[in-house]
Amino acid sequence: MAERIKGKGDAPKARRHSRTDLNPIARYIQELRMEWNKITFPERKELYRSTVVVFIFTVVFTMVIAVFDLVVARVFLYVLG
Repeated sequence: MAERIKGKGDAPKARRHSRTDLNPIARYIQELRMEWNKITFPERKELYRSTVVVFIFTVVFTMVIAVFDLVVARVFLYVLG
């Protein structure tokens, strides 16, 4: 068999920590930082429009529930006397 010639690439490399080498808390923080960098925040105008839509939806949905509650209450009063 041919002997392998030691070259520059055979020197031991500095050990890097992989995600599996870290303790669970350090791994969690590292993954949290990676995910945090992926977040995109909306522009002010888009945020304002979304807030208005949510507010209007909430008011309309509340009114629908109030009307439904009123109708059901009247039906029960009529049926039960």
